Parts: sequence; structure tokens; C-alpha cells
Amino acid sequence: MSLSIKQKKLQKQMLSPFKFGLFKLTKLPLSFIVGIKILDLSENSSATSVKYNFLNSNPFKSMYFAVLSMTAELSTGALALLSMAKFQKSISLLVIESNGKFYKKATGQIKFTCNDGALFEKEIERCIEEKTPVTVSASSKGFNEKNELVCEYTFTWSFKLRQKVK
Repeated sequence: MSLSIKQKKLQKQMLSPFKFGLFKLTKLPLSFIVGIKILDLSENSSATSVKYNFLNSNPFKSMYFAVLSMTAELSTGALALLSMAKFQKSISLLVIESNGKFYKKATGQIKFTCNDGALFEKEIERCIEEKTPVTVSASSKGFNEKNELVCEYTFTWSFKLRQKVK
């Protein structure tokens, strides 16, 4: 499977530091302030990162859990948006549940990876075909610079066809 023209355009915008920086500044200002980045975005996977610094630290000399959560959510959300862009339908999406587990202090550069692109595409297709809401539970794992698992998150996304206004 290859990306549609609409998906390629979205991928290019999200991977552009300038364009995505403007988007974060206007729509996700906290992610801009704490330095969250999208490193990679393909049909099946995405990677995001954030670096420990003064603005995202906690009193325990590690990264604040909410910053980790935002970065992990973006790795799943970017895939959700890219998958939605394949279809010509208007679809709403919403996080309806999140769960995180922590294993080590988050210091240095933390990279999150989500490999659930195929699952998003399959369920969004089912949403459109069956005209019924669907959910996708996507996981994202965060690793430090030594490739040690720092934390892992699961976000459950809900997808629903928007009703046409008459």
C-alpha cells in the first residue's frame, strides 16, 4: 500500500519543522513550549521525541509525566490523522482513554514509537463501511538514549463518521 496524495501532503507538513512548528504554536502551544517533535511518519509507524530540559522537568530531576504523555499521544495521533487522510469521508476522532506505565526516570532524549498504522487504517475503513463508531487502542513505547524502555502508553481513539448537515 502506498500513501494517497492527501496523505503525502499531510506527512510532508507534519515532518516539516517549520510548518509543524507553526501548527504547534497555534493549536498545541504546550507541545511547542516543551519541545515535542515528530521524527518519522509513515503508513505503519510514527516516532516522536522530547528532550529533558528546565521547562518540562519535575522536582525529582526527571521529565514531568504529562510531557511524556503528550509526546506518546502525538505518536499515536499522527498515525490516526495520516490514516484518516486516506479516506474522503469526514470523520471525527477523540481520545477516550489513556494508560501509562513508567519504568525508569525520563532524562535526556526520549523517543516514542507507535507501530499501529495498519490497525488504524483497518478500523477506520470498518467505520466507513459499517457506518458505525469504532475504537482503536494504540500503544507507544518511550526509550531513552541508551535504548532502555522508560515508559509505555496506550491511547484508545474513537472514530465516528460525521453527519451531513442538511
